[in-house]
Amino acid sequence: MSVAPAGNNSQNGFASVLTRLDWLLANLPTQLPRKDGAESRYQAFLSFGLDPDILEKTGDEMATLGEQLEGVFGWKTRTSGDGVIPILERGNAIRKLHPILKQYHEKYPNNNVLKKWIHDVIKGAEKVYNTHNVPVCSVVAMY
Repeated sequence: MSVAPAGNNSQNGFASVLTRLDWLLANLPTQLPRKDGAESRYQAFLSFGLDPDILEKTGDEMATLGEQLEGVFGWKTRTSGDGVIPILERGNAIRKLHPILKQYHEKYPNNNVLKKWIHDVIKGAEKVYNTHNVPVCSVVAMY
């Protein structure tokens, strides 16, 4: 599976990308361990807020969000290895990433760095499905 082209800038078109992200995170393969709450590596998403110290340093919400995402997924994830964000577990914590990204996309619909994060998380989720030979619903694949 591949994500929609990065040039998909229409609000309606990108809404389908966000819908796909939601579906992928909600239905991650059961081969992944299920972790919720404090034991999850993605626990920061459960009660997410922009870190005020990073926000003060950057002076920009999107830069702050990016730094926090890098902190959760790893600072070198997108630039080393295969460049795909690792999705290592399933559960409520990773699912909370969707509403966070959706909220910031609604606030900053033309921010291409945010769109890249969304596409990168989709690629990470798709890699999990492919790794475990779990088919992705064809209806969701079409957008």
